Amino acid sequence: MSEEFVKCGIEGLDALIKGLPRGGLIVLSGTPGTGKTAFATSLLYYGALRCNEPGVYASLIEDEESFYAYMRPLGYDFERLKIEKKFSYLALPTMLEPGIATGIGMVMNTIKSLGAKRLVIDSYTAMSQMFKDEGEARTFLHTIVSKMVRQLGCMTILIKEEKSPGEKKEYDYVDFIADGVISLEMDTLEEKRIRRLTIVKMRGSEVRNPKICFTLHGGFTPLPPTKPPEKPPEKRVKYPADPPGGYSTGIPDLDKEIGGIPDRSTILLEIDSRLTPREYYMVGMPLAASFISKERPCLVLPSGGVTWSMLAQNAKIYGLTEEHFKNYVHFIAESGVSEEETNVIRLTSDEQMINRLVKLGTSLSRRFKRPILAVFGIDRLVGYFGEKTIDMIYSMQDEARNRPGINMWLVKPTRPWIAESLAPLADMHLKITRRHGAILLYGMKPRTPLYAVQTAEDTPIPKIIPII
Repeated sequence: MSEEFVKCGIEGLDALIKGLPRGGLIVLSGTPGTGKTAFATSLLYYGALRCNEPGVYASLIEDEESFYAYMRPLGYDFERLKIEKKFSYLALPTMLEPGIATGIGMVMNTIKSLGAKRLVIDSYTAMSQMFKDEGEARTFLHTIVSKMVRQLGCMTILIKEEKSPGEKKEYDYVDFIADGVISLEMDTLEEKRIRRLTIVKMRGSEVRNPKICFTLHGGFTPLPPTKPPEKPPEKRVKYPADPPGGYSTGIPDLDKEIGGIPDRSTILLEIDSRLTPREYYMVGMPLAASFISKERPCLVLPSGGVTWSMLAQNAKIYGLTEEHFKNYVHFIAESGVSEEETNVIRLTSDEQMINRLVKLGTSLSRRFKRPILAVFGIDRLVGYFGEKTIDMIYSMQDEARNRPGINMWLVKPTRPWIAESLAPLADMHLKITRRHGAILLYGMKPRTPLYAVQTAEDTPIPKIIPII
């Protein structure tokens, strides 16, 4: 096998791996429904489109018209590639009728005439059932490796069906002789579908992220580890308009999915311990920045470990200015903690402070004559007020229902019982976590699929991609 690697052509995947071995044998395995065909065809489609590598799809499963019909919703126009002589479809049942050797010869002729550099066989599992015994299957594999892979330099992807989920995964001869083995898996997270790609092996390549999430939304789309924005944008950030009777989340994709946030609502955002503040800011900061940029007040009691200076620095990344912070943000800080004095309210643990917190949001809303965003780190409240916190939150909730704006609770797993206690009070209950480096968001109220939170180019506003 040549040590030369070629780009996959798939955005997100090429950034994670060195590439695929040019003229190599790749085994693509998975149980039914895991996305094997979508991934294999994306390698063909983008290989032809972006890498100038024509491809051949040889199938034992479906006819050519059915193949094209299945590909269209994924955004893959293979019919156009066929017209441009960058793609060819082969129906293997017809070609193999005269015998295996004759069928292989016909595949090789197609590869030569097209100048193909990529071949997908769908599926090796179905084809292996046509062999008399294991010896004939191994002969077929050696023929593929010696003639198609090495002689013609055509990278060959064998689709291999795995047993049903839950059964022990077994590797066989083809996995050991292959240059690369990629496994696709499907799992659930709180009854929501999550998809995972695992690079089991890739000869000659150092793979530092062997597992990544992916979705079939808009075709096969890898979801690489999320990198939060690090510096203020060069251009002014334009946040979406508010929907009728409510407020924007600050993220157009999320507004489209859940319809924004109704007025006088309470949002419970449950934050996984895996996440850093900068990671969960990707969901919380656009909401706050959108709200504040419309000259509305914001009251903040940060969760543990977050300071005024941290919020101010990160707010700039999401397009807010020092003037925005000075004029509209009111910060509740612990007594004795050194913070900027502008708009800082000192937190104490006495009964008077409880009553003040309950009324604080309403008084600010009246002062500005505008809706208010009130954000409370519940872990800090519990640290100060202990068992009184739940009663205080009930009172704050009653107060919030009577004023325009949004109430937002940030809950971390420092005290697991808190989220369970607050969930019945919340109008919206969102959870944010991380799997294989990708930040994931999903709703319990309203119930949503999993969404990947991905960094966008030229804007701090993230993309929200459904995992389907």
